[in-house]
This record gives sequence, C-alpha cells and structure tokens, in this order.
Amino acid sequence: MGRLRRAIRGFFGRFLSGVENRNPEILLENAVQDELENLKKLQVAAARTMAYEKMLANDAANKQKILLAKDRQAKQLASRGQREAAVEVIQQKQEAEAALRDIEVRLEEARKNSEEMERAFREQERRYGDVVRERSALVEEHQRAKAMRTANEARAEISLSDSSRDLDKARQAIRQASFEADAVGELGTSETERQIAAAETDIKRLDAMRELEEMEVQMGLRPAGGEGSPEEIEAPEEPGGGERR
Repeated sequence: MGRLRRAIRGFFGRFLSGVENRNPEILLENAVQDELENLKKLQVAAARTMAYEKMLANDAANKQKILLAKDRQAKQLASRGQREAAVEVIQQKQEAEAALRDIEVRLEEARKNSEEMERAFREQERRYGDVVRERSALVEEHQRAKAMRTANEARAEISLSDSSRDLDKARQAIRQASFEADAVGELGTSETERQIAAAETDIKRLDAMRELEEMEVQMGLRPAGGEGSPEEIEAPEEPGGGERR
C-alpha cells in the first residue's frame, strides 16, 4: 500500500512538474500562495503575541491597583494602632509586589516578542506585495514572449521564395489566360470572316453560272430549258428532298 501511494505521488509529481514547465504561471501563482500563507501565519502569531501582551498589561495594572490599596490599608491600620493587622496587610502587599515584578518581566518579554512579530509581519507583508508585483510583471513578460515566439514561428513557416514562386505562377496563369482569350477572339473573328467570304464567293459563282447559261442559250450552244451542262454546279437539295429539273 505504501509503495502504491509513493508511486501515485511520484506520478502526479512528475505530471505537475511537466505542467509547471509548460506553464510558468503555475509556479508564479504557487509562489504567491506560499507567501500569502506565510503572511496569514505571521498575522495569527502576531495577534496572539499582542493579545498576551495586552493581558499581562491588564494584570500589571490590576496588581498596581492592589498595591496602592494595600499600602493605603496598611497605613490606616498602623495609624489606628492595629499593628498585627497592618503587618498582615503589608505581607499581602509584598506578595502583590513580587507578583507585579514577575508580571512586568513577562510583560517586557511579551512586548519584545510583539515588536518582533510585528516587524516580521510587516516584512512578510512587504515581501508578499513584492511577489505579487513580480508575478504580474513576469506574467506580462511571459505573455509577451509567448506572443513573440508565436509570431516568429508563423514568420518562419512562411517561405518568401515559395511566395514569390506562387506569385509568379499566378502572374503567368493570368497572362496565359489573357493570351488565350485574345487568341480565341481572333480565331472566332477569322472563322466568321472566312464563312462570310465563302458565302459571298458562292453567290458570285452562281450568278456567273446563270449568266453563262443564258449566253449559251442565245448562242445556240445550249437548248433553252434543257438540262445543265456537266460544268454546271449542282444546287443544294431543297427541304422536300426533290431534285431540280
């Protein structure tokens, strides 16, 4: 069972150590909490010491009152001639004086302890404030360093040569697309012009052939209304599928 507990503590200890290495804020927060715990402990100890000092001071004041009362009582008894009673009161007074001296010794020691505890408390209070401020500064510095590291890593992942190469590829693609568009436009225009020119040529040839046929009829080389000569260009078929006669 003991070995199991040690193994568990060791595991979580290594786990927390790894977490702290990756997150320094945890270490800083732990340091602040430690100083705060010390401050609370010193505050309690100082309060107890001051309370003890106050209690001894009250005891000393009470003993002082008793001494004054016993002294006054002894004088009164002596003035009345009651010596035995006066002696008894004086003995009580002496016991009170001894108790007062003991209280004063302890009170002096308690005052010194209170002063030391107060100084320790103030010192710890100052230390706690310094640690809190240092924690804030270190956290800010760590966050700034983390941001700079992230930015540097991002810049490192960006290759200027790759960017230039990609930009050149994009420019080349745009230029090629532009040239292709111009070429397509030129091809489209040339084909249209060619078709128009071919149609005009066919029309002119047909007109010339008809005029030649009329001339041949007039010269008697071709019978009127007869079939065309072998040189005549056949006309395209009509939609009905019939042949020209």
